[in-house]
Amino acid sequence: MEQQHQPISTSCISKLFVCTAVDCKDEIEEKFERSFVNLQQQIAGLGDKEMHDTLSQIASKDKQHDEMSIGLLYIMLTDPIVAPKTYRDVTLVSRDGMSVIVANLTLLVAEKYSKLTEGACRQIIWLLREFVKHQVLSVENVIWNCLRQAGGGDASHKNLYLVENLLDIFIEYRSWLETNPFLVQSIIYSYVRLIEDHSNPALATLRQKEVNFTISLIRDRFQDIIPLGRDFVRLLQNVARIPEFEQLWRDVLYSPKILHPTFNGIWQLLQIRTSRRFLQCRLLPEMERKLHFLASSVKFGNQKRYQDWFQDKYFSTPESHSLRSDLIRFIINVIHPTNDMLCSDIIPRWAIIGWLISSCTNPIASANAKLSLFYDWLFFDPTKDNIMNIEPGILVMYHSIRNHPFVSSTLLDFLCRITKNFYVKYEDKIRMGVYNSLKLILDKQVIPNLQPLFESPKLDRELRNLIRDNFREFVSPASTTTMSQPMYPTIYSIQAPIFKKETDHRIMQCSQDHFEIGGATFNSNSDINVSLLDDENKMVVTPTESLTAVKKVVFSNEDIEGVERPNKNEENTDDDDDLPLSKVRLKEKPFAEKIELPETIAETFETFVAKRNSFTWEAFLKDFRTLPACTLEEGQLNYVISNAVLVLRDTLPQNHIFSESKTDEKFLAKSISYPLYGLFRFLYENEDKSKKPFQTMLSEICERIPETGYLLLYFMKIHCKLQTRKNSQQPYQFKTTVYRQICEATDDKIVICLVRDLDMLEKENTAIYLWLLPDIYREFKSIAINNNEILRITLRCIDAKNVRDIIYSVAQGKLTIFKHDCIIECIRQSLDYETYEQFCLWQLIQAHDVPLKSIQN
Repeated sequence: MEQQHQPISTSCISKLFVCTAVDCKDEIEEKFERSFVNLQQQIAGLGDKEMHDTLSQIASKDKQHDEMSIGLLYIMLTDPIVAPKTYRDVTLVSRDGMSVIVANLTLLVAEKYSKLTEGACRQIIWLLREFVKHQVLSVENVIWNCLRQAGGGDASHKNLYLVENLLDIFIEYRSWLETNPFLVQSIIYSYVRLIEDHSNPALATLRQKEVNFTISLIRDRFQDIIPLGRDFVRLLQNVARIPEFEQLWRDVLYSPKILHPTFNGIWQLLQIRTSRRFLQCRLLPEMERKLHFLASSVKFGNQKRYQDWFQDKYFSTPESHSLRSDLIRFIINVIHPTNDMLCSDIIPRWAIIGWLISSCTNPIASANAKLSLFYDWLFFDPTKDNIMNIEPGILVMYHSIRNHPFVSSTLLDFLCRITKNFYVKYEDKIRMGVYNSLKLILDKQVIPNLQPLFESPKLDRELRNLIRDNFREFVSPASTTTMSQPMYPTIYSIQAPIFKKETDHRIMQCSQDHFEIGGATFNSNSDINVSLLDDENKMVVTPTESLTAVKKVVFSNEDIEGVERPNKNEENTDDDDDLPLSKVRLKEKPFAEKIELPETIAETFETFVAKRNSFTWEAFLKDFRTLPACTLEEGQLNYVISNAVLVLRDTLPQNHIFSESKTDEKFLAKSISYPLYGLFRFLYENEDKSKKPFQTMLSEICERIPETGYLLLYFMKIHCKLQTRKNSQQPYQFKTTVYRQICEATDDKIVICLVRDLDMLEKENTAIYLWLLPDIYREFKSIAINNNEILRITLRCIDAKNVRDIIYSVAQGKLTIFKHDCIIECIRQSLDYETYEQFCLWQLIQAHDVPLKSIQN
């Protein structure tokens, strides 16, 4: 055996597989090459008659018959000249109707197609044609596996060769094909999907051949099409603007009986769940194995290197964007983890899907990916559908709302709009499907409740209004006050193709290069904003914002609408033992007995406590600041501080803390009219060093009111803006010395305080954070420029519109985020960022015109 293995271990002997000296051959490769070598040793140098006799003798022995069949298959796949004669010999000596050859060819295509030589791939097509011509049993298994190797999102020469030559076989032997309903279904499902990828003008001939064959087969065999179900409808949407498919749509929507007497219309298809076999056939076997490995063997947190490899392998071309929908549908419907896996630290399905959606930069593919995620929600029936098909959709939103709110926002927005607009005629049924999905999610405790998601303050007000309108049953009762309009407009990503009511049958066609709405055609890179429907339920397209990257919504600082808040004047009776220390300290009440204060501050302090406004507070501060340290006893100081903090906290609004306008002086002035801002104004006007009682009070205010730092930054922005408008000769700048006083009061370094305050501000209100950003980088440039922590805060919250605005500020010289000297460290740190964050980072680096020599290391 060692002598037999010696020659076949050399890489150059293989004419079947592409391999190198470093490749390790597996059992399949060893078996094929060993069978070929053994067969060659027995028939080498024999004439036709002697060889035939030898083959007949070998075929009489079961074990040798199988090995002989594999050896003959090897010859047919590697020697095109000898292949016809070998095929004739096989038909004469085979005792099993070539079942061994068919079984091994099936195995070879399923497991090793990517390693086969180009010549072997051509011979497989030749052999398939011979098998179909002679109606060899089980050849449909080989064809099905060949269809799986015809990958979506792949316009390579090898893939197109396989697609076209399989199509030629189906066209030539159509009468044979129509005798196998499952193969008809698989072929139609596959080619409708592949047509979407062949929009390049260079592939027009192939595409037209595919369209003609597919349409003809669908119309002639529509009874076989009905079981394909809802995912077949999803695929049809993407090719609906091709004239032949557009006519098919008209018949499906308005004349279903023309297609088949038992067909009652498109809702019949939408109610049928597509078989896993058809979803599986749109993934390469190698890709399927890697997805199963990722979802069953990789620990959550360790997946990045696997995802990066997958990205480089399968998403490296423009055509590959369409593959994401296939992957999401496969993960949702085919990969159903066991209870043990759900309880383990293995990466969950929702995390993989979240990565697939968030890393997509093509707006059309992104919309189709979202539709793939929520597709089963629209038609969900708890009596016959599986909760595992809707679980990933809710979990990816629920787990993203905290650290990646833009993912949850775009998905929630999409779900609301697709519920209403997917098929207007059956809106009530679709809404019921979504309702059933959410109800079962709560009943089965997939998540504890929907309030943290549906009423999150990280969602902008317009989106929360939309959620309330669509999911009234799952949100808190609306507050008595009317919700105001959002501070900034929200731009939504392009929706997937949508069904209109029957009087308006126009359908959006999406492709890699262009899409069409009504009669207008747009390039993928067009600057557009889509408002889904106007008053007449028609599509509206308006040129506005760029959607090169997926748009995320702008987040506001509003509190959760619909949640009743306790009256500030009502006493809170909660037990302090159930509250964290920070909450207990905020609940401190004034001393029961009034404490006598020094005459210099007694009158102004009592006036402040009574009137609780900024003017009386500043008057007290003026007296208190000059008070010698020895004047106040400890009890008096605690009395003043406790009452002051209580009033400052109580007068600070719970909502509308920031101005609703960035230009209206009235709104700007009102937003900084509260007593806490009076402290900032006082510090702004009195910069000299303060005495100990004042420093002690300042420290307590900063500790008990954590927002103090970022509210001071906000105040300085507004104050300088207003002062500049009053006196245009006055320079517009912060007084960073005031912020340094706050940092000294908290006994922290200014860089630590700045990062902490900006992080809190971004979580509170992203729009205000971005508004302050140019001032932060200008006034704290020694700290902020090339600061990785501030950079990461910015990258985690910006969207495509924000990136555009920042780049504009950089180009105008109003903002400098990087200096060339230390930028390499920022780039090193970015290697751990999310894909979209890295994309934004490089956009900003490019805007700064960083020379190559600064980053070439």
